[in-house]
Amino acid sequence: MRTDLQHIRKLTFFFILGRPRSGTTLLRTLMDAHPNVIIPLENSGLIHLYFKYRKVKTWNETRLREIIRDFRTLIRVESWNLDWERLDRQVKGMADLDIGFTDIIKIIYGHFNSEFEKEAITCLGDKTPFNSLYGAEIFKIFPGAKYIHMLRDYRANLASMKQHDVFSPSETGMLMQWKKSTRRISRLAKDHPEQYLQLRYEDLVTRPEQCFEQVCNFLGIVYQPELLDAKNRQAAISKIYNQEFITNWQSDLAGDIKPDNIDKWKKTLNSGSVRKADYIAGKTGIPFQYLPVYERFSFAFIMMTELKILLFRLNEVNRHIFDRLPWKWKIRIKNRKVKLIPGLIIRYRKRFERD
Repeated sequence: MRTDLQHIRKLTFFFILGRPRSGTTLLRTLMDAHPNVIIPLENSGLIHLYFKYRKVKTWNETRLREIIRDFRTLIRVESWNLDWERLDRQVKGMADLDIGFTDIIKIIYGHFNSEFEKEAITCLGDKTPFNSLYGAEIFKIFPGAKYIHMLRDYRANLASMKQHDVFSPSETGMLMQWKKSTRRISRLAKDHPEQYLQLRYEDLVTRPEQCFEQVCNFLGIVYQPELLDAKNRQAAISKIYNQEFITNWQSDLAGDIKPDNIDKWKKTLNSGSVRKADYIAGKTGIPFQYLPVYERFSFAFIMMTELKILLFRLNEVNRHIFDRLPWKWKIRIKNRKVKLIPGLIIRYRKRFERD
């Protein structure tokens, strides 16, 4: 695609925001299959690059090379198959232009090599579940972007995340993140309704044609129902993801879109987990037709759960501090697994985290 600055600035940029295991990968794959859209594989570093470079006003050649180098170190970016030399040459030629952080990110994303065939590109996108925790910051970086908020029943989301060891073992932490991100993104959607589309996972898998057409209309691209046919996605998906990933993480990704997993949580979650989920996220879920099973809770249950919520809030302070550390410090902390507030968190975690 054309990656000159003026063309890049005209492209619609959109984000798929949502918690892990909420259908974001399915929607990202459908969008990647569209010939007019480029949406790279996820990366967890965009927000950290913003914290490092948010105060930069003038982008000289040294700064441009630095941000490209930092972006290249992000997790999963190696799978983007970027032509780094070409990207470096292009960015170098923009040192004298009035370029900003948003422009640089769009230029980098525009170099992503999709396995799907492309025509004239009109949209660039990002799908990174981690960004759902930073809805306000992402909006500040991309105030003119469009946002698709993927939602899934908080109990189904919890049940799905519990099946994978890469997520926190804390049910409380997962539920609080669902609640926090949903509330923050919903507030932004209320303030900027023309830029936000809220889409439930349950609707996407039960009415895929209607939902996919709604997304295409929202982004201003032509609705192509044939992209919903699994046969049109299987070859590219097999190149994008290895078989182990598909088997362990996205077993339905290359198949027909079906609603089989909507109510699976009712069989996999025990009553204690459902009760906890309803206490923490029940009120937040009601506006989205996620109705709680439990509405009354004992005093002992409330006190124990609130103590676990306190641990989550302490961890959030830890994350807040980490976000604002210099880039080199972040790398060192990551490599050494240093905790910024170690004592209290470790003490409570041993007692409460595996709940």
